[in-house]
Amino acid sequence: MPTIVKLIEGLPEINQSRLVASGFGLWVTWKGNLNNAVDNTLLEYGALCVAREKDQALWFCNTTEIFRALARLQVWSRVNPMPVFCQVVPLTFLVGYSLEYTVSLSVELDRQDARVSDDFEVVIHPKLKDKVNSLAGLTTEQLGNVEGLAAVEWLRLQVDQGLDYESLRKWFFIIKPLGKMSDKESILGWRDFSVEIIELLQKLGLKYISDVKEGAIFFPLDSFRLLRSFCSEILTLIRTVKEDPEKKYWPIVMAAVAQGNLQFTGDLPNKVELDWNRLTPDYPYVRFMDGFLLSEWFRMDEARYGTDQVSLESWCTLASKEGGGYIGHGTMQVLLPDLLVLAEGEECFYCGQKNHKPGDCPSKTLPTPHPQVWHLLAKIDIKDFSKGFNEIDAAVDKEDFSNSILAVMNSKNTLQSVLARAVFEINCPSQLRTLKLVWRSRGKEWADGLKQLAPKEGEFIWDALDALEAGDLPATAELIKQAQLKYQRSYQPHSLWGFWNLENGDANQALFHWQEAERMSFTPLQQGYFSYLQARLMEVEGNLKDAINAYKHANSFSPSWIDPVYRQGVCMVKMGFTGQAMDLFFDLVGRDPHVFNRILVDPEIDRGRVQLMSSLWERWADAEADVEEARLRVEKLTDDIAKRFDESHGFFENANEELERLKKFGVTNNYVAYRLLLKGTEKFGGSLDDEVKREVKRINANLEYLSDRVREIQKEAAWFPFPKLLLEFNKDFNFCVDKINWIKTQNLKDADNFRKSIRLLEEIEDHIDTLQGRLVTLRIVRDSTLFILMLGRNFIWFELVGLGLLLVGVPALVYFTQDVRGNFIVDMINDESQRWEISKGLVIILSVSCVALAAIKSAFTFEKRKRELFQQLDDEMRESAPRRY
Repeated sequence: MPTIVKLIEGLPEINQSRLVASGFGLWVTWKGNLNNAVDNTLLEYGALCVAREKDQALWFCNTTEIFRALARLQVWSRVNPMPVFCQVVPLTFLVGYSLEYTVSLSVELDRQDARVSDDFEVVIHPKLKDKVNSLAGLTTEQLGNVEGLAAVEWLRLQVDQGLDYESLRKWFFIIKPLGKMSDKESILGWRDFSVEIIELLQKLGLKYISDVKEGAIFFPLDSFRLLRSFCSEILTLIRTVKEDPEKKYWPIVMAAVAQGNLQFTGDLPNKVELDWNRLTPDYPYVRFMDGFLLSEWFRMDEARYGTDQVSLESWCTLASKEGGGYIGHGTMQVLLPDLLVLAEGEECFYCGQKNHKPGDCPSKTLPTPHPQVWHLLAKIDIKDFSKGFNEIDAAVDKEDFSNSILAVMNSKNTLQSVLARAVFEINCPSQLRTLKLVWRSRGKEWADGLKQLAPKEGEFIWDALDALEAGDLPATAELIKQAQLKYQRSYQPHSLWGFWNLENGDANQALFHWQEAERMSFTPLQQGYFSYLQARLMEVEGNLKDAINAYKHANSFSPSWIDPVYRQGVCMVKMGFTGQAMDLFFDLVGRDPHVFNRILVDPEIDRGRVQLMSSLWERWADAEADVEEARLRVEKLTDDIAKRFDESHGFFENANEELERLKKFGVTNNYVAYRLLLKGTEKFGGSLDDEVKREVKRINANLEYLSDRVREIQKEAAWFPFPKLLLEFNKDFNFCVDKINWIKTQNLKDADNFRKSIRLLEEIEDHIDTLQGRLVTLRIVRDSTLFILMLGRNFIWFELVGLGLLLVGVPALVYFTQDVRGNFIVDMINDESQRWEISKGLVIILSVSCVALAAIKSAFTFEKRKRELFQQLDDEMRESAPRRY
């Protein structure tokens, strides 16, 4: 059984409403398949389907046309019976800030269920009796309580069968070209494109009126189906002409206005209460209710991005849908304060607002430029911008705008303070606080030149500027005259005369004095600045084409200065050429991402805000996709750093600090933070790669050094004569060789291998130090053994030679001294009883002498012989298979 609570439970929950409207709710239940005539009729009469299931639906309508629609259906059901039950009740329509909608029913009505009869039946809430009776041909009769419905005295709709109940919902569609029809370029551009529009009207069979003087084309649309069809056709035509290089396109503004009491006459566009100069080109404007009805086929965007409550009679824009999705997939939702976008009047030269005159501008009390505000704004989530502007709307007194907005700006770094300061920072170059820096500047280029400041110089000039800031124009004039008499060739008096005449309302004289100031200036910075002031004056006076050329001239003095380029884009938006302005804006966003936030908070580009927000969303969506990858990469880099480097490593602490900074960017939903994250991640990845390359190079160099040390140790240990005693030595040696070989065979760019290699190098170095400590003992044993062997060999040779000489010499001495008498030594030798003792003595003397000679020879030849033996060992090792290391 159909139950209304099921429909309501499926609707979104809205915590903060952007729009609240009272109207009529229509609960429709049916058996089987609902006849298409029900849907088509309700839509044609302005009813919006807010919820639907297979056997029931809930509709909302803000006008009494809902009763005419039901009357028409009831008449039609007499010929074409259908089992449909309709209940009309009071209903509240709620819209959120993302244009999602829901409804609210009174408590007694949200727990109903209905039994559908075999006929078309309409019951009406008793509170709506007067609404029904006010329509011709419609009355009600008492029905009483109905089972399943709320316990009220329900009414049944009675219809006069003789009336047709035709819908009163009809529109006039008005198309106007941008520009002035007195301008040649506008005439030629509109003439070609208007031919395309007229051909479309003729194809659809629409009667139209063309106003040659204003260039407007307007025509009636007598049904909702025709309105939907034409909106689709005109948007398709605009897209087709833009994409076709052979066809000429010209921007247009257009709106569908309810016919009401308006007459289809030549002066119709002038009777419509619309500021055509503030409409966004190429998007049809319709009322909010019509926008919701058309949202099934078009994308609906709010035309005024203010924070105040809107109504179903407010204006919105329509854009095409393609493939079931939105063109550009979405729009940036930043709602500006109504006091900044809805004010009427002339623009303030200093800040661009329309709610005060230049002499009362709050910017005159600001001491110095504050570009740091853009960095503060970059730390705020974009979704909080609307909240901050809403707080500004609540905090600022419209009757005392200057003082109250200054109080907001001075509230330190609160959300509304940052946003308010950002709005006034947009036009900072045209404000008096910048003039102070230009006077003191000694540089030639714009950005850096304002940092190279000299002390305040000159009489009267600074007093005149103080008087101008205080609003004392007579005193300012006297001081400027005195300064001009003293400094006749100085540009400073002329620069002040320009501002003085501006506040006096004489734009021509202000322009003249700034031209003179530009002529007398010395540096490109000063010349560009005064050219900028001239362009700004042309902009606020409405001479937008001349202003664009003047801004280009100003930019030629300081090509790195982005403000003249940004103002060119603003002028294009004010003219209605938003698409062309986006090219400039996107170029600036590439140069300075803070321009993205500047566009979001700039109230002067309100005319093209719908298109701008949609275009910026494309950049935002691309950045979000890239940032999601960057966030994952930062996490991977954090893990990589932890795996790759030890906490004691010099790179570890700095790397983690940088990664923590990047993570903070990642949690801030702001385009500037996104760009900083993407740029920082890329830069950090490069620095990490460089650090890894340096470390790998250091590891390889250290590895070669340690390998050389191992080779030296091997050479030294190879001659040790007792290898079985080298068990511990060989264990350490083999550890070093194995680990060196492991490191050489690994991919050191892998984090685990990288860190393990660094750790192993430290262990290898420790083991090598241990080996070298043990090698001292080995060297002593080895050299001692070698020396003893050399000493023994030399002793043996000397001993053999000596014994040989004794063996020959002693007998020869005995033989040749037989006849010699009286010599003590000869007598002892010839004495047979002493001969053995003499022989032993000679042998002892010989042995001692041989030992001494052998020691002397070994000592003198030890190093040479050792080198020869090691060289021989090296040769043998090169010929044989070497050990692995």
